[in-house]
Amino acid sequence: MVEQQELWDLQSLARATRLADWMFEQFASDAHGAVAEVGAGIGTFSERLLANGVESLLLVEPEPACVEVLRERFDSDDRVTVVREELPEAPSLGKASFDFVLCQNVLEHIPDETAAIAAIGEALRPGGRLGLLVPAGPRLFGPLDRVYGHERRYTREMLRRVVEKADLRLLELHPFNTLGIPGWWVKNRLGSSSLGTRSLAAYEALVPLWRPLERRLCPPWGLSLVARAERP
Repeated sequence: MVEQQELWDLQSLARATRLADWMFEQFASDAHGAVAEVGAGIGTFSERLLANGVESLLLVEPEPACVEVLRERFDSDDRVTVVREELPEAPSLGKASFDFVLCQNVLEHIPDETAAIAAIGEALRPGGRLGLLVPAGPRLFGPLDRVYGHERRYTREMLRRVVEKADLRLLELHPFNTLGIPGWWVKNRLGSSSLGTRSLAAYEALVPLWRPLERRLCPPWGLSLVARAERP
């Protein structure tokens, strides 16, 4: 069962709408047709996928409490199927089934990351796209990562190797959310067990100012890495 703290963090992210919109912006152009979201949580990005006009949406989520929320939330939408599965064993993904798979803040939790991406790659139709967001910067790894169950944080080269090993063609790989680095570093130094409501509120207030700057400046570091890849 998902611990109450984890659900609170998912709910807090859902309320951080400016951050969630910014994250989804990285992949919105690929989100069409038959789509799967791996690690759907409580549906924060599922709603955005549906609003983007996807034809069908498979939500893959391992945690029972999240699956319950997803089923209650999307039970009336015929486009949505919810399954309790996890990578790399996620049979509902099937073979060559999807135009797009979204996988955000999931890969870092999985011990066998290579098998996980291989399963996603096999689920994509030829020309299908993968959208990945993972935590960046091994030097930032600390108590918060351990609380959230992270196995690792990624460098660009680490993520590139995992994607290309699955025979996917990397289209884009860039840092994301430089704004989040100071807060994450401070929380780790303090040994915090969550980001905290006040910290998230302060961050949300800054996102509208920072978002266009990051787009323009393309900083070489970020709290996360974004990758877009395609099955040939």
